[in-house]
Amino acid sequence: MNYPEELNRIRDLALELGSARAEIVPTSVLEIKTSAWAKCFIPACKFYGSSIMCPPHNPLKPEITKQIVADFDWALLFQLMAQVDDFVGDEWRSKHVPTELKHKEMVAELEGEAFHLGYHLAIGFAAGECSLCVPQKECAVLTSGECRHPLQARPAMEACGFDVFAIAKKMGWPMVPIGHQSQPEKIPCASLIGMVLLV
Repeated sequence: MNYPEELNRIRDLALELGSARAEIVPTSVLEIKTSAWAKCFIPACKFYGSSIMCPPHNPLKPEITKQIVADFDWALLFQLMAQVDDFVGDEWRSKHVPTELKHKEMVAELEGEAFHLGYHLAIGFAAGECSLCVPQKECAVLTSGECRHPLQARPAMEACGFDVFAIAKKMGWPMVPIGHQSQPEKIPCASLIGMVLLV
């Protein structure tokens, strides 16, 4: 693919930060669907409405996300592998948080690297709820305050309409659904996928 060579620095940084996989891809690979966005509330995610990064507060509905993506040529996709046990069972709400926090830090750092390389419109997307505050604290933005973590907070790809499972399939990356009734011994892997849009 004929993407700008300096984008390899962002891909390499994703790997240095702990990604199992990282690729620069054309934005035509990305799939944005209203049905993917609707999975935030049908059935309702446990964190639905919990922060400015989640629907219905997140302003990036699929039609807006499509308009934003149309301004970009390339995207960095990366996959951070996780412990299956952290995402299943009764304690998953607390056990998965460290992995999500690491993932959000990675997105912010990768977006920052892109910005300093001259990609001033780079936009990062993470995974899961905004665990920077929730559930320990209420989202300050929703109580008429300012975000406590403006440089790290990023919306989940799904919350903006990206069909992450379809994208992972196109990439040939392993990804399986995990739900509250999943049995750890039957789940081969767990991961979080993140992305940075690059002009």
